[in-house]
Parts: sequence; structure tokens; C-alpha cells
Amino acid sequence: MGKQSLKKKNQGGGKPGDGKVKQSKVGDNGARPYDKDTAVFIEMSQELKEEGNKLFQKRDHEGAMLKYEKALKLLPRNHVDVAYLRSNMAACYMQMGLSDYPRAIHECNLALEVAPKYSKALLKRARCYEALNRLDWR
Repeated sequence: MGKQSLKKKNQGGGKPGDGKVKQSKVGDNGARPYDKDTAVFIEMSQELKEEGNKLFQKRDHEGAMLKYEKALKLLPRNHVDVAYLRSNMAACYMQMGLSDYPRAIHECNLALEVAPKYSKALLKRARCYEALNRLDWR
């Protein structure tokens, strides 16, 4: 009988910090590996994003946005998490009130530059336009 393979498939594209971290855009099957330093920054960014998410759940929207902004500074410009973080920032602005909806729209637009088909950003932007009665947004 043959030997059993003890290797596990690494579905995440590598461990953060091992130089094999891959990322893909929303709706894109392609992935690109990053070097070790970049992988460490991506991991740090993900930790900040999680901290921001916890603050958002506690309704500390300003605190959450600070975490998201710090996380953004650690990521490559076209990394998929940029879209997620921008969308999360838009959600914070939306929770702050109608006067901050234009800022939320701006964050959604920035998210869509990275991931044009990101449905959450599209939906948040549409809700903002509707709330502002700006249905002629083109």
C-alpha cells in the first residue's frame, strides 16, 4: 500500500509572514503573492480591522474609523481589504447621521475603485444616494 500524505492543503495561499500570502480582488480568481514584509503588514492590518469591527459593534464609530484608517495605511493600494475597509468606513459614516452620507459615498467610491463589483459598497452607496434624494447620481 502507498504512503498516506500527511501534508495539508493550504487554502489561504500561505501563512502571514511566510512570504506566500496571496490576495485576490472581489470576484477575481487570480491571486498574487507578497513578500514577507508586506505579508506582515497585511496581517497587522487584518488585526486592526478586527479591532475596528469590535468597536463598530459597540457603536464606537469614530474609534472604529481610526482603526480602519490605520489598517489602510499598512496595505498595498490594490489589496482587496482596501475595499472592505473603505466599505466599513462608509458604514461608520452612515451610522453617524445623514450629514455624513456624502463622506460615506466617497468611501464607497474608493472601495469600488479597488473592487468595482463589490456588492456591499454598491448597496451602501445606493442607500446613501436614496437617503439624500440624489437619484440622478451620474
